[in-house]
Amino acid sequence: MRHLGSAYGYCKEVVKRSAGNFFLAFQLLPRTKRYAIYAVYAFCRAADDAVDELPEPSLRRAALNMVKTNLERVYRGDPRTPLELALADTVGRYRLTKRYFDDLILGMEGDIGPVALDKMSELDEYCYRAAGTVGLLCLEVFGVAGDAAHKYGLALGRALQLTNVIRDLRTDALMGRCYVPRELLEEHGITREDIAEGRGGSAFDKLVHSLIALAKAAYEEAERHRPRSAAARLLTSEAMRRVYHALLLKIEEDPTQVLVRRVSLSPWRKAGEVMAAIAIVR
Repeated sequence: MRHLGSAYGYCKEVVKRSAGNFFLAFQLLPRTKRYAIYAVYAFCRAADDAVDELPEPSLRRAALNMVKTNLERVYRGDPRTPLELALADTVGRYRLTKRYFDDLILGMEGDIGPVALDKMSELDEYCYRAAGTVGLLCLEVFGVAGDAAHKYGLALGRALQLTNVIRDLRTDALMGRCYVPRELLEEHGITREDIAEGRGGSAFDKLVHSLIALAKAAYEEAERHRPRSAAARLLTSEAMRRVYHALLLKIEEDPTQVLVRRVSLSPWRKAGEVMAAIAIVR
């Protein structure tokens, strides 16, 4: 039991270090569920770091293969590292669906080399793999199930990931990744090189507003499908929705800012959005 507590403590430290927009919202959960989410997030962070923190595609692939091995050990009942130990306990406690983890890793595999999407359907798939999967895993921990909840989790994941895509447009482009489909770039007369080189202007603003419209539609879809009877159990996801939606609106005020800096909310603004979510539930 002591080893399990230390394993969850390790996951908590991962979240504190890297989950700026999520950590505060996670504090709204009961302790057991909170630590379960820490384990899920720490695993997702490990998969993401495998393709973000290493310089060569061959090293990234090797690191991601290790993440796959870790997951297989978890579901085989043979955890060996602190992360695996905590995740195995969480998987067993909440019966987490392995396919969602597998699909998340598929999404990370797409980031091993340069990214250049062609069609909007590819962006949809990317949003599902990168964030929709995580949303569905969180719902399993929250204990919220059903068709409406499934649609809610997918839509909210899409909304959050689209917000990330918009915020990180230039950062990703400088890494050789462009998640804006070619057909949308061509519609606005923008190239991937324009984004990487920080070329703003009216055409760029229109492109970003098109992406913002997609994100807003996803937020609205999530709101339509949100199970009203599970409001208290969805408090954490609703807090995240409010924080990210506020971030999106801040970008909307001046789309060009994503070319020069990482747009963020102040700690006070984040706390205010979390408190607003609490007030609505109560």
